[in-house]
Amino acid sequence: MEENAVPQLLRTNLSHIVLLLLSLGIDNLIDFCFIDAPPLETLLCSPELLYALGALNDKGKLTKLGHRMAELPLEPMMVKALLASEKYKCSEEVTVIWSMSSVNNAVFYRPKPKKMMTDAARAAFARGGGGDHMPLLRCYAQWRDAGFSNHW
Repeated sequence: MEENAVPQLLRTNLSHIVLLLLSLGIDNLIDFCFIDAPPLETLLCSPELLYALGALNDKGKLTKLGHRMAELPLEPMMVKALLASEKYKCSEEVTVIWSMSSVNNAVFYRPKPKKMMTDAARAAFARGGGGDHMPLLRCYAQWRDAGFSNHW
């Protein structure tokens, strides 16, 4: 292990930080006085992602959507999905998918003695397609419909 932990700022996606700084009127990100300056490459990739999400215009300024995205303390891709879900009336589903994906594969516990059984159960959630997200939604729906959510 390292003697000193690497600061979070140096090992994380900076898109949310960049969005927040831009919303505060800090336009010169390269000369911003970070306590631990992130790698320049990482800092420069964030505006590209924000532009692709529609949060920035072609001049690097926040769009109306970008201002809305900056209001929520979530990763920009998550915020974009949540805001888009309003239009399609699926906010609950998007929230469930993002919540379940935030715990990685902890949803699908796989004990060694029951590998085959757990793999078959997981495959059942994957039927019907939808990439990695829909099985998570199906898993949650089955848990909810089984009545377990009433115990919380």
